[in-house]
Amino acid sequence: MSQPRIIVVGVGFGGLAAAKALKNTPARIILIDRTNHHLFQPLLYQVATSVLTPSQIATPIRSIFRNQKNTTVIMGEVTGVDKDQKYVIASDADRQNVPIAYDYLILATGASHSYFGHSEFAEYAPGLKSLACLIHEN
Repeated sequence: MSQPRIIVVGVGFGGLAAAKALKNTPARIILIDRTNHHLFQPLLYQVATSVLTPSQIATPIRSIFRNQKNTTVIMGEVTGVDKDQKYVIASDADRQNVPIAYDYLILATGASHSYFGHSEFAEYAPGLKSLACLIHEN
């Protein structure tokens, strides 16, 4: 019997913990994330105030899993899931709408900030969820 294929979409805290927990399992793990780094979001405000540098709170995903031999990292975006046929549709810079089959799927896509029904606040109070949000155009 072949090894089951487990796809983890998102390598934030949830996806990272799931993938690490699967390290010693007889399965093939495929991690898919839009960025090439895991971001420790609780310290983003320290980067915003220049106490820390971005490299101090962002670690390349491939370096985190370099010793986890059953894991493959794909930098891309999952744009769809076919749960009946058991595949995700992923796109990256080189390819669009590629189906990737799975036996098990973990969706750990994270969360977004909330303005509690007042979306007009976003203009004056941008959320801190990524390093990109720290770049301001003047």
